[in-house]
Amino acid sequence: MPARKIAQILDSAPGLQDLAEVSRYIERLQRVYREAVPAELCKSSRISWARAGVVSVTAGNGAVAAKLRQLAPRILNQLRQRGFKFNSMRIEVQVAQDLPQSAPKKSKPLSKDALAAIDAAVTDLPESALKHALQRLGRHRGSA
Repeated sequence: MPARKIAQILDSAPGLQDLAEVSRYIERLQRVYREAVPAELCKSSRISWARAGVVSVTAGNGAVAAKLRQLAPRILNQLRQRGFKFNSMRIEVQVAQDLPQSAPKKSKPLSKDALAAIDAAVTDLPESALKHALQRLGRHRGSA
């Protein structure tokens, strides 16, 4: 069987025409969204759904979501100018699952001079939270 584009399959299969129509609508909407939003934000966001006058955008992190919330009135205005009838924009944060996890940082031992300075400071300090914190620091960071 020769290779066919998915659009051809959706258009020709009974019952899938509605899915094809929704797919084309979202594709058009996404294209207008990319024109309305700065390129840096487009890399970390996308249209996720649109219905009942609400367009929903998924952002890759909180900073992108915050900036999109600031730009929402302008984005909605540009979408309306291009024929989409939305009165509100919903922005959700969805962090990508495939990001590599960073390895936990190993603490480095302090130098002998640093440990000596901590010990000197500890002996001069009265009993306090600071004195106990410095003692813990000296114990934990003195050995590796």
